Amino acid sequence: MQQPTNYTNLFLDMNAFFASVEQQVRPELRGKPICVAPYTGNTGCCIARSYEAKKFGVTIMRVGDAKRLCPTLKVIEARPELYVFYHRQILKVLQSLNPFVEVKSVDEFNLRLTGLERNRENAIILGQKLKSAINEEVGDYLKCSIGISSSPWLAKLAGEFEKPDGLTVLPLENLPDFYKQLKLTDLPGINLRMQAQLNRHNIRTTSDFFNSPLSDLSTWFGHPGRVWYHRLRGYEIGETVTATKSVGHSHVLAPSFRSFDGGRRVLSKMAEKCAKRLRQKKLWTNSIAVSISSFDYGYKSQHLKTDLICDSQSIRQAALGLYEGFQIKKPLKVSVTLFDLKQISNRPISLFCDIEKSKRVSEALDQINDRFGDDTIYSASQFDTEDAAPNRIPFGDPDRLNF
Repeated sequence: MQQPTNYTNLFLDMNAFFASVEQQVRPELRGKPICVAPYTGNTGCCIARSYEAKKFGVTIMRVGDAKRLCPTLKVIEARPELYVFYHRQILKVLQSLNPFVEVKSVDEFNLRLTGLERNRENAIILGQKLKSAINEEVGDYLKCSIGISSSPWLAKLAGEFEKPDGLTVLPLENLPDFYKQLKLTDLPGINLRMQAQLNRHNIRTTSDFFNSPLSDLSTWFGHPGRVWYHRLRGYEIGETVTATKSVGHSHVLAPSFRSFDGGRRVLSKMAEKCAKRLRQKKLWTNSIAVSISSFDYGYKSQHLKTDLICDSQSIRQAALGLYEGFQIKKPLKVSVTLFDLKQISNRPISLFCDIEKSKRVSEALDQINDRFGDDTIYSASQFDTEDAAPNRIPFGDPDRLNF
């Protein structure tokens, strides 16, 4: 394992990104409490909040609850394509100043520092250049926080320390004092459940965690304990890559779609999205599950075994067949999940020639839509789903930033 060195990673996190983009393109919203939601009814969810809204205690919560905390809150319907457009503009700016940019999410980027950039003063200068370039070339109302340290994880942690619009440098020699200022749950990757596990071994503060011997962490937690020991000390620990076990989409229905036909239209669009993601990952499925939630019947779920399929038509028909069995008049939320996934070569599968033909048609549609934009071309069966299940921003999954 390579010994960590200072100033090798710069992590950039756009502040209140979705809300700031809305304030960028609509100056009348600047300085006002706003939230972004998939739809603006009281049962919608605030997926992003401006800093003005955060001062009222607005978090990721239902729109109705947020309005009670902040009566002047302006609720904006999410526009995913707009946020992805700004994401791409920011990425171009970053790449113009440093070619080693890794996209972590729609609003997070890690830059590998090389050569003369691996110097405290030069790393700070680069961070300031990045901030200025984003303001001048992308949007004057867009702010970001930057952390500079020995690993992407530590750089991200440093950037979280000063928001909004901060720039924090975290050299390795400052780690003991830095950790004294943080709670365990301030560490990326430590949730309440993990905190409880640590507490059972008398690790109650971040300093306790940092000072725990490797032998103890290994005994208590196995390999994850060794990973945390080195991560806390600035080693660059690669993320574990696991095989994809399922592909799914879920959607809370807007009030106008809370009918049997509305839920069916949304589910059809979601099945199409799942099928496209499956093909992007070069996977096939032979198990499909559909679940539905409603105020009257609570939660219900059914699943179906199929032949090996990855084409849109087969997946959509299977999902809609399951949906028909529910006969729920007023659905609130629908979900479709593909599982029992298998990696298969691209050669035709003679046993499933109809599916292979449909797969090729689906792939041709994928190529056209990838080049000219989502829904440029679609099958006739999708004609009545154009306004159903609009695109959502895939948090933490940069591979899905392609619509």
